Amino acid sequence: MLSCPGCAGRLSRRATDKGAVYACATCGGRAVAMGVLRRTTSQGFLRDLWQQAAGAPRLPGRPCPHCHRPMAAVTPPDTRPPVVLDVCRSCQIVWFDRKEYEAVAPEQPVAAPAGAEELSSTEAEAVGLVKLQSQRELAKLKDQRHSMQGWQWLPAILGLPVEFNDAALARRPILTWGLSLVMAVLFLGGLLAGSGEQIIKNWGFIPAQWARHGGLTILTSFFLHADVWHLIGNLYFFLIFGDNVEDHLGHGAFLLLLGASHLAGVLLHCAYDPRGDVPVVGASAGISGVIAYYAILFPKAKIGMLLRFWLIPIYWFRMSVVTALVLYVLLQFVGAYAQIKGFSSVSALGHLGGLTVGIVAATAVRLMRSDPAMKRR
Repeated sequence: MLSCPGCAGRLSRRATDKGAVYACATCGGRAVAMGVLRRTTSQGFLRDLWQQAAGAPRLPGRPCPHCHRPMAAVTPPDTRPPVVLDVCRSCQIVWFDRKEYEAVAPEQPVAAPAGAEELSSTEAEAVGLVKLQSQRELAKLKDQRHSMQGWQWLPAILGLPVEFNDAALARRPILTWGLSLVMAVLFLGGLLAGSGEQIIKNWGFIPAQWARHGGLTILTSFFLHADVWHLIGNLYFFLIFGDNVEDHLGHGAFLLLLGASHLAGVLLHCAYDPRGDVPVVGASAGISGVIAYYAILFPKAKIGMLLRFWLIPIYWFRMSVVTALVLYVLLQFVGAYAQIKGFSSVSALGHLGGLTVGIVAATAVRLMRSDPAMKRR
């Protein structure tokens, strides 16, 4: 049950012409998701709001209606009269007190069924429920359409998941972009020079020769990829999830998470993979840690998959990132078994190592930020 951070009353779902909000009948406040605000306010307003929330001091504040952790108090510019909004960046929820939402984003309630005033109360209620259900279905379809961007159809057709309603960023993800560029340049350079396989043999991580080049292959293996699809897959997941995690953690902590996840993946692969003389390359262990962190710190985020027949799209279905993380972890356990038995050349063990670090790091951050006695970044 969602509870009001102002009076602790119960929040009820209410449909509007721009999407659903959760309102408190007692004090008149409401919780509004960022996806709804994108359709009701300007991008400039949301960017300023998100940047202020990122830089706000992590002091004890009102609890988030969803995760119950302290929200950041933010005063967005250009609001008349000035208002103080509460923002939970993890859940992507903004809390508005009475009349504050109308000052920022006027809404229209879902229209009542035509002729309802001529029906009995029981009949009117039944008609209203049918109408509301239709409105919800329509809103769901519109929400899918509005939250999709044109370029996202390409990865969706290729069977990759698509991030819906990605959070606005308070800072440029320079590490995510920079590391992605380095990986792409190294791969293209080796491809053009015709020396890709030799580079992997020289600088990929070989468990039986872990000390080669002074142990430097533990690092260099992160930037190397076996083929173009290996590179594209890793870069895609890194770019769509890495920017939000880097924005949430900051550059230094993000680099630490990525490095620790990669190292854990290398160690787990080294411990259990039966082919100690085969080089392993790729950034997927580090990226798995980023994915796990993203899912736990942004539990309200959604990803979509396109059900298709060959290249013909049929139906979009969405799931929470937490559900997707659980499925991903289970898939890696199956892959790890196949890897240990010698049936698979994909290092699912490496993925599990990275996932473990990401889950531990995200859980620790959530616990620390839920303790009002601790200082927060």
